[in-house]
Amino acid sequence: MRPIDMVAWAEALGVGELELPWALSSRVRLVEELHAELTKLRVGLSDAPDEGMLASISSASRALGAAGDRLTDALSDLRRER
Repeated sequence: MRPIDMVAWAEALGVGELELPWALSSRVRLVEELHAELTKLRVGLSDAPDEGMLASISSASRALGAAGDRLTDALSDLRRER
């Protein structure tokens, strides 16, 4: 991860550069937990008659998964540089 990206991530998360790996790891765990909860919700409502709602939940699940992948990639880049 480039130094300027490290500074930007640290500022965005409100931490110092030394705390950045911890802060990113924390956000990765949070997104994983949210994704799991959203998956449970989608499964629990799979027989609901509102197809639009189900499509929205599925879309949100995909978007959250993609966000988690991006956070994981940023954390991997950071760890590679240290």
